Amino acid sequence: MSTLDSSINQLYIYTNSSANNKENTFKLLSSPPNQNKSLAIESSSTTTTTTQQTNTSQANVTALYLTTRFTGRLGNQMFIYATMVGLARAQNRVPIIKSGGDLVNTFQITNLNKDMNTDGWNVISESAYAIFNSKFMNLPPRNLIVTGYLQCWRYFLHAQDEIRREFTFVPSIQKEADAVLASCRSQLQNHVIVGVHVRRGDFVLDDKQKHGYGVANASYFIKAFAKMRSLLPNQNITFLVASDNLTWCKDNIKDTSVTFLPERDRGIHLAILSSCDHVILTSGTFGWWIAWLANGISIYFEGYIKKDSPLEAGFTARDYYPLGWIGLGN
Repeated sequence: MSTLDSSINQLYIYTNSSANNKENTFKLLSSPPNQNKSLAIESSSTTTTTTQQTNTSQANVTALYLTTRFTGRLGNQMFIYATMVGLARAQNRVPIIKSGGDLVNTFQITNLNKDMNTDGWNVISESAYAIFNSKFMNLPPRNLIVTGYLQCWRYFLHAQDEIRREFTFVPSIQKEADAVLASCRSQLQNHVIVGVHVRRGDFVLDDKQKHGYGVANASYFIKAFAKMRSLLPNQNITFLVASDNLTWCKDNIKDTSVTFLPERDRGIHLAILSSCDHVILTSGTFGWWIAWLANGISIYFEGYIKKDSPLEAGFTARDYYPLGWIGLGN
């Protein structure tokens, strides 16, 4: 993530000109301006239209489209895509992406249109990466590109069934994940399997720490395992651990109920852990999506974003972590 503007109550509209590659900024007001009034921007002349029948048998109308631009790795891309779909469905728009990188290589995405011409579409950008902004739910009536990290579950709660379908793994990934889980369950009959994702990697570097990223210590896992056991009394539990630093995990997570997953492609780890009964996560969007897809008990590390840090300016825990998730510290 990059350093973000601390102003959290504004959206920004940019003109998107392929001719000169310049973007001019305009603040989006609380309510979209009248369609007949100038916002110093014009609707795209390349807008693609479709015909749809309304409930009142009105004449043909022009469909409004919403697309996005992807940044970051898989977890970030999932947030961006989910928010785009959520915003589109809430406002009777058609969500599309022209490409998706890791996203389309991992999931069976359906809202893909590589031929859609988005030249001239206006760009709307966030001012805080993980704080809900109601103005996103009332966008101007024109084809738009929404950008940012968009890490707020409130933007897509109403579309979660569709998003879960969109995040269906491609067959090759699902097949490998199923094989791993089948092996685990055959050896651990009558066990509850809790997926544990441990994010360390670049988050432990000095510059990331100064910017505000926090990582979980060994003490966090002692607390999280104890909490999970208290919520699942009289159950046999196996903690299935995956990480970008398996050596650290083996040196610091000491519990007889732990099984470590070998290093694999991140899509495989995502598919395996999100198929577990419950999830314990630490830092980062990748672990967040593991927990969201698993849809069981979710325990998260509440020190992921450090207090009084640059990152905290764009973050609110209640907008980032869904209701019912359980936060624990080191």
